[in-house]
Amino acid sequence: MNRLYPHFFSFLLSTILLSTSTLAQETWFWQNPRPHGNHLRAVQTINSNLIVAVGDRGMVMKSTNGGINWTIQNSGVTVNLNGVAFIDANTGIIVGDGGTVLRTTDGGLAWVPLTTGTTGPLYGVAFVNSTTGTIVGDGGLALRTTDGGRSWTQQYPGGASTYYSVSFTSATHGTIVGSAGTVFRTTNGGSSWSRRNVPTTNRLYGSSFPDANNGTVVGELGTILRTTDGGVTWTAQPSNTLNRLSAVSFSDGLTGTIVGENGIVFRTTDGGTNWNIQPIATLSSLNGISFTGTTVGTIVGTFGQVFRTTDGGASWNLLTKGTRTPLYGVDFADQSNATIVGYGGLILRTTNAGTDWTTQTSGTTSILKSIAITGKDTAVVVGTDGAVLCTTNGGTSWVDRSIRNPIPSPPPTGFSPTVFSFHSVAFGSPLSAVAVGMKDTLISIGVVGIRAFVIRTTDGGQSWARATLRNIAVLRAVVFASQKTAVAVGDTGLIVRTTDGGQSWSEVASGTRSALLGLTFSPQGLGVIVGEYGTVLVSSNTGLSWTMMPSGTSTHLRSVSFLDPIIAVAVGDSMTILRSHDAGGHWDMESSGSDLRLYSISILDPGHGLLVGDGGTILSTTPLPTSVEDERANPSSIPAEFSLLQNYPNPFNPSTAVSYQLSAVSLVKLRVYDVLGREIARLVDGIRAAGTHTVHWNAGSLPSGVYVSRLTVSDFNYGAGRRFEQSRSMLLLK
Repeated sequence: MNRLYPHFFSFLLSTILLSTSTLAQETWFWQNPRPHGNHLRAVQTINSNLIVAVGDRGMVMKSTNGGINWTIQNSGVTVNLNGVAFIDANTGIIVGDGGTVLRTTDGGLAWVPLTTGTTGPLYGVAFVNSTTGTIVGDGGLALRTTDGGRSWTQQYPGGASTYYSVSFTSATHGTIVGSAGTVFRTTNGGSSWSRRNVPTTNRLYGSSFPDANNGTVVGELGTILRTTDGGVTWTAQPSNTLNRLSAVSFSDGLTGTIVGENGIVFRTTDGGTNWNIQPIATLSSLNGISFTGTTVGTIVGTFGQVFRTTDGGASWNLLTKGTRTPLYGVDFADQSNATIVGYGGLILRTTNAGTDWTTQTSGTTSILKSIAITGKDTAVVVGTDGAVLCTTNGGTSWVDRSIRNPIPSPPPTGFSPTVFSFHSVAFGSPLSAVAVGMKDTLISIGVVGIRAFVIRTTDGGQSWARATLRNIAVLRAVVFASQKTAVAVGDTGLIVRTTDGGQSWSEVASGTRSALLGLTFSPQGLGVIVGEYGTVLVSSNTGLSWTMMPSGTSTHLRSVSFLDPIIAVAVGDSMTILRSHDAGGHWDMESSGSDLRLYSISILDPGHGLLVGDGGTILSTTPLPTSVEDERANPSSIPAEFSLLQNYPNPFNPSTAVSYQLSAVSLVKLRVYDVLGREIARLVDGIRAAGTHTVHWNAGSLPSGVYVSRLTVSDFNYGAGRRFEQSRSMLLLK
């Protein structure tokens, strides 16, 4: 049954953000880093071409060509995934938080959750052959299977509150390591485990034995332990670092690699007697390493980083693209043009809606905190060290208008140096803007004088007037509610307001002492402020008065923006994204569960929004032309119309592929129902690029019978669009 009919998309914004905690994967799309920026926790290099890596927020990514291209697989979960082991190219096990155990028999097209009787975090998994494997995790728990992962029995070797890793050298010899210097060895394939004495009580995170006798264990505070007698005795080796060492892997009997936090890589070529620092192009934490054969290996780490070696670890090349520099501010000029600013004077600009981001020359190394754009080409950027940069040509060149007080040489007696720092800038009209921050004067040794500080321009940023407020606080954000009326917020609950474009400011009661970090106004004058500990304040009178509202979170919220006159989105720490349908009165959690911070949100219209944050995070409301969110998508040949294709195979048992075609970027819902009309599964729920997409559905837990797949597509263009629906029957035969 097909229906295609026009309608006004007045509800588009609420449905665009309709999701659960998988929002960053389903509704917000990664533009940087690519293919994503979630932390990766573990990797298996199955062969020289086939690699599977897992990480935060249910992330599973697979490459079939040595890491040149990656496919994001649907794990069906949103918890952090900590370990992965493949028995062969098709059969694999993933473990993670909340007792998560996932199994695939088709190379990851479908991941089936298994019940193991535990709900604690699971950290490591390893197989000795096609049938026998071990999982380890919190609570001193080990799980063992002898049927290829279909069922698991619990073991408690004892001696530790947490086991972090398990590895096998052969079908009989294996090692478990964990907290409090715990090391266990097995010589019977994991049927039983015996504890070994080691010269440390530090947490141990990884182990590798190139043969039955020689092995290395690594852990916190730079711990490296070595054995040459099968784990009977252990000696501590110097690492000359206090960084956490997360994993170790040997490619042959002599050559091994250790990875850890702050980009630490050590390499040995003498079986672990000596370890030497190895250069690698990152300072971020590296969490997992895996070799296949003697030459090919993979390292994974934070912010989606993947490195590859083809020379046994002598050199490593970064496979995933994009900056990992923290990004703090973002603003749109129009649908195609946007600019982002960040750490170390970084300025990024796109002229093609985020398909590419180009680095511009800023001429500064200051931390750039905020950008405001007026028109297409005029912008002001502000940051630490009094940084103020202006452009009138779209960033082709930036003019330094920084606010600084020169220090005389030599300084006169009693001279007090003053430092300025700006956190936010906003335009009220094409030529008038205000920037806010702080003025910090060293009054005497150990005594500083911090005051809220404001600068304003009436000539597009060419010159700036200064104003020091009496408040002992840092102003963190400023937004105009109208051409002349603006509100600024900051530490200790400070709210100040101007009605003359920033010439004078009056304090407004906030009712809180929490730091206020971001705010926004709708065109109708409705205001929302967000801040520390989930603080939310709302106003219905352009900021004259504010009322505290519950947010449902204690996480710091750092930025907020209106999507339409009443729908607002707030972002903050732990990759938190909240949505309100009533101008801030009530909030729904859209996303959380990562240690990534989101610093700023900017929304131009329903189809064009950007979030930026730690690790170079850039998330967009619309997918890139080459974005692949399903197991397979083919955007190279754009279909002429919307269509739901018949599933294949059909009949099926237990998995089947469901394909659909989109003639334009669209909001897609793909559901499965039983014959009584009850919803059985949600396969797709978010914006998808034009092209042919395929998702895989596993009905292993359902009885035989007829099921119905239903595709609902909303093709949108600034609120006006059309709606398409189509259903097909599917037959499950067991």
